[in-house]
Amino acid sequence: MPIIGVLGKIGSGKGTFSEYLRDKYGYKVIVMGDIVREIAAKLGLEPNRENLQRIQKEFTSRYGQDYFAKEVVRRIKEGGWENVVIDGMRRPLDVEVPKKEFGDKLIVVLIEADPKIRFERMRKRKRVGDPQTLEEFLAQEKREMELFNLEKAFSYAQYKIENNGTLEEFYKRIDEFMRKIS
Repeated sequence: MPIIGVLGKIGSGKGTFSEYLRDKYGYKVIVMGDIVREIAAKLGLEPNRENLQRIQKEFTSRYGQDYFAKEVVRRIKEGGWENVVIDGMRRPLDVEVPKKEFGDKLIVVLIEADPKIRFERMRKRKRVGDPQTLEEFLAQEKREMELFNLEKAFSYAQYKIENNGTLEEFYKRIDEFMRKIS
């Protein structure tokens, strides 16, 4: 089985995709954002988006732009897992580094959903530091698109899964995707 890298904007369904692969297909899930959250916890910082982005920026400028991607590769290799989902790839290097290491074993999928739907999902999950209005949400998204060069990262996707409907519809699309890649 492959290593699956998941890309998508805030609230698109990356976490749901990863959890479904874990629960139904037995995949190990590595959430890239959790690495940054672990660092925030060690530093005693609130894990809001502002702090997490600052940590990301500081660590990449100090240890190299590929720091977090290399950390993911290290964890996969140390764990010895074959069925892995890398959840939350954002920057081009987040895709390029594992692709260089794992080659064709890495399959990259982009989860897509409309902005208003993503905003409502984000509000329901009530994560610390998430925007409170659609305007704040769209402004934050624009900043992240520029900061992380998300468009370039998204261009690496070999598959796209639309997630504007029900959970059941999304699960069906994930199952179709899994059939295609197996």
